[in-house]
Amino acid sequence: MEMEGINSSKSKIIGIRTKPALVLLWLFLIIQFSVFAQDDTIAPKPLSSIPKDERTLSTVPDKAYFVSYLTDSRDIVLFPVRWNKYQWIAFSGVVAVTAFLFTQDATIQRIVQKNQNPFMNEASTYGLERLGSGLYTIPALGLLYGVGAIIKNDKARYTALKGVEAYIIGFLADNLIKQLTQRHRPYQDNPPNPWIWEGPFSGTINSSFPSGHSTNIFAVATVVATSYSKTIWVPVLCYTLAGLTAASRVYQNDHWFSDVFVGSALGFGIGRLVMLNHIKKLKVLPVSSTGTGVTFIYQLD
Repeated sequence: MEMEGINSSKSKIIGIRTKPALVLLWLFLIIQFSVFAQDDTIAPKPLSSIPKDERTLSTVPDKAYFVSYLTDSRDIVLFPVRWNKYQWIAFSGVVAVTAFLFTQDATIQRIVQKNQNPFMNEASTYGLERLGSGLYTIPALGLLYGVGAIIKNDKARYTALKGVEAYIIGFLADNLIKQLTQRHRPYQDNPPNPWIWEGPFSGTINSSFPSGHSTNIFAVATVVATSYSKTIWVPVLCYTLAGLTAASRVYQNDHWFSDVFVGSALGFGIGRLVMLNHIKKLKVLPVSSTGTGVTFIYQLD
């Protein structure tokens, strides 16, 4: 009888904590999905094909580069106001997949933890985990920038700078969401419970949702893969390493599978937006339809 009372009380607590978390999840998905909802007619263009007066790229950490942190972050938040019906349908699909994964988190966690082996333990701890944390990723971007500076390759330097930007924006976005949701990690409870969300005013520190390592590695991988999309092995390598890094977070029992899915989506979206925003959106033409004056064209997507 005593145990039943405890379980009943715990169920009520979980139910109360889950409601604000689901609301926050909904708001988060609106923001993160917006980066997927851009018009496909605006594909990334090779840097060499963009006239110099239309470029916003920086090959050195100048004022324009740091301003792009603010403008890119702003665009992530504002994109939903321009969605069409097809984008809302796609958004609904993302929400549905995430909701389904919530119901499968506990099952996936049990299966993965029953299938551990020494090789994967070492690979996850000393390889993949450090890719996601930035311990290997940031120096790799620094090396790319250095090589680009030595051989005077603007694309390499630009890619490295945008990779750092995507990493930082992803890191900040991820940690903001963690503070709002306060989801328990798999190892925090016995037995593991994927339904405990403390919410933004709990006064505790729970940082499972979303996976920061997944966000970070996918943000950087997407920047590099987009920049070197014509060299087929680069995107393959980037996304393979990113996928393995994300999977390792579940393998190490640090995250639920839904944490990894949402973190990966967030990182991919941020990386894409950062790369797509290198063309100026405001163009001024010296003529208008009337034959005199000027024409202002603002590119929404």
